[in-house]
Amino acid sequence: MDSEFLRTAVAASLIAAAGGALGSLALLRRMALVGDALSHVALPGVALGLLFNFNVFLGALAFLIFGVIIIWAVEHKTKLPVDTLVGVLFTLALAVGAILTPKENILDALFGDIAGISAFDFWLASLISLAIIILLLSFYKKFTLSLISPDLALSAGQKPHILEFLFLVIFALVTAVGIKFTGALLMGSIIIIPAATSRNVARSMNQYLTLSAVIGVLSAVFGVLITNLYGFSLGPAFVLFAGALFFISIFFRR
Repeated sequence: MDSEFLRTAVAASLIAAAGGALGSLALLRRMALVGDALSHVALPGVALGLLFNFNVFLGALAFLIFGVIIIWAVEHKTKLPVDTLVGVLFTLALAVGAILTPKENILDALFGDIAGISAFDFWLASLISLAIIILLLSFYKKFTLSLISPDLALSAGQKPHILEFLFLVIFALVTAVGIKFTGALLMGSIIIIPAATSRNVARSMNQYLTLSAVIGVLSAVFGVLITNLYGFSLGPAFVLFAGALFFISIFFRR
């Protein structure tokens, strides 16, 4: 097994585990499509990275953090739903990204290209994914209560507004590391599909979180294997396998 294949498999698995764990919370808040929309907010940053030859993760993260701050601030001011605000930013960013992205790189930007990941990108993606998983495990109960009932969380001495900002920042981090994996168009699949599959079969909240991450990892490993054997793009291969697991899980829905 060559080092390049191993790096790709490990990085994809950690990203998918972080995305699956995040998805288990996103589905509780009915924010499943926020990750998909946020990935489009990152597109101008990806385009600038490609144009000026710097790490696309840094460009994507800068635009995502900026977008999250706008969403959080405007939501607090206007009480508009998060998905509405993300939708507005998503269309604006998609238009800017479409104009800026070089034509020869458009497919990589939209569908990802993690094959042949560099050592720097591997460690960056792996460490950030591990940090996200640790944060989610540390704040899981607080996030759950805050996302389901902000009023109840407030009465329990929590700060729902701050927790929501932290949750959106984690969303931004997962999206930034996942852009390289599945691209802007398919990023939402990492967050949505494993969590939706887990929700069909899990018996408890802890099982729901764990299975979401495990299903993400299984889908990533399968995607890497198929890509290595047949030369398919990793993002679509991941989505197809994860989607197949979802439809199978419907028959075992609890």
